[in-house]
Amino acid sequence: MSHLFISYSRWDRRSTPLIDRLIADLQKNGVHMWLSPDSVEPGTDFQAAIGDAIQQAAALLYLSGTRSKNAKGMLRELAAARTRAIPDYVAVVTADGLENAPADAPVFDFTKNYAAAFQALLLELPSAVKTVAASQTAKKPEPRSKGYVFISYAEEDTTFVNRLRSFLKERGYGYWDYQDSERNYHTALHLELEDVIREASATISVLSPAWKQSKWTAREFLFSEEIGTPVFLVMADVMEPTLVIAGIPYIDFTRDADLGFSRLDKELRRKGLI
Repeated sequence: MSHLFISYSRWDRRSTPLIDRLIADLQKNGVHMWLSPDSVEPGTDFQAAIGDAIQQAAALLYLSGTRSKNAKGMLRELAAARTRAIPDYVAVVTADGLENAPADAPVFDFTKNYAAAFQALLLELPSAVKTVAASQTAKKPEPRSKGYVFISYAEEDTTFVNRLRSFLKERGYGYWDYQDSERNYHTALHLELEDVIREASATISVLSPAWKQSKWTAREFLFSEEIGTPVFLVMADVMEPTLVIAGIPYIDFTRDADLGFSRLDKELRRKGLI
């Protein structure tokens, strides 16, 4: 079934009730949508899921808000849609969203006359995404995933990370990491990484001798701390002390992994993430 891919900033969604209103109204009017995290299965690589969803989309709706101008992920999603030559539309959802809107797409301003903008958008959307009877969408479906956790680790610790992914899946989360992709941090890829960490529900830093030697893991930890993304330090392999996390508590998995996962579960609950 073809769908409408919804591209948005999760920061905007958290701070702009109009976004959830728009999503609910599209649902009620029989529009088949795909958006993260709602449409992503727990335990899934978000990077791969988003890429697949754009490849299968019949159109893209870009929710232009306060954060969208600097949301590199949204710009990548829009570029991918245009590469496929599927139609894309812009929904302005905040007062400053109009100035942040990308060029060369129909614009619908929901901040001035919501009803008129909604009806105009419905008329523009391709019939391929209007395949769900409105009577079947009266009840809003529960999101499949709670979001994703950014996993910061060195390649040498992949075995432990695979178990960590299973742990996150059981608790309703997907994950995002770059170990399966070529990590070229030249040009603007570091900005992409910043965007991913900003949108994450949390960062888990997998500590080990390889983590300490990595060029990027400590930076990922420090950036997560600086912007306020919840960070959990987990010791997967014994390593010498390092200045960057000196004095910061961590969860020790080196002696008893089951106990470590139990403590991680407790800390996630304490932070309100489960």
